[in-house]
Amino acid sequence: MPLKTSEIRWFSNSKKELWKIFSNLEEKGAGAAEGERSDYYLKSSTPSAGIKIREGNHEMKVKTAEDEPVNSGLIQHWSKWSYQEEQNILNSALLQDWIEVRKTRFKKNYVVIAGEVKFTSAEDIKEKCEVEFTKIEIPAIDYAGFTLGLEASGSNEKENLKTALQGISLDEEILKKLESCSYPEFLANLLSG
Repeated sequence: MPLKTSEIRWFSNSKKELWKIFSNLEEKGAGAAEGERSDYYLKSSTPSAGIKIREGNHEMKVKTAEDEPVNSGLIQHWSKWSYQEEQNILNSALLQDWIEVRKTRFKKNYVVIAGEVKFTSAEDIKEKCEVEFTKIEIPAIDYAGFTLGLEASGSNEKENLKTALQGISLDEEILKKLESCSYPEFLANLLSG
């Protein structure tokens, strides 16, 4: 069964503004730090779908609705599938069709209950919105940048994201100046340019 999510994400070449927004969110500071990892994305010019290999899983995501413009960017709605990797296709001749994206992530979790959003240290939450700050590096094209994203899930992921956007203190004036899109769209634009 796919996981349905609603997401909004911004990309920047500069760390300062995005890190300031993230670190000033409730529970000030870096949040939960994750170790560096590499995700491998299938090269594609289709921004409405993405396929990646992440830590032994094959993951696919497909847009389920039109992008929803808000003051600070674009809300996108996705269905995601994840399968344990049976064969390591990255060791095959197909490697040239994939692009490595190195990520160092920091995450904060928020629970969404009765129209309110609150910080939580719990991981296993049904109605939630995760906020992540990520440093990204793409060695093949010598790119380094940063992204800030919100990903909501639950019985009504669309409302959970909208509630989080209203209840979490984000600097919309900074964010609306940045590129707001998904990883598949960002990579397609970067690799075609």
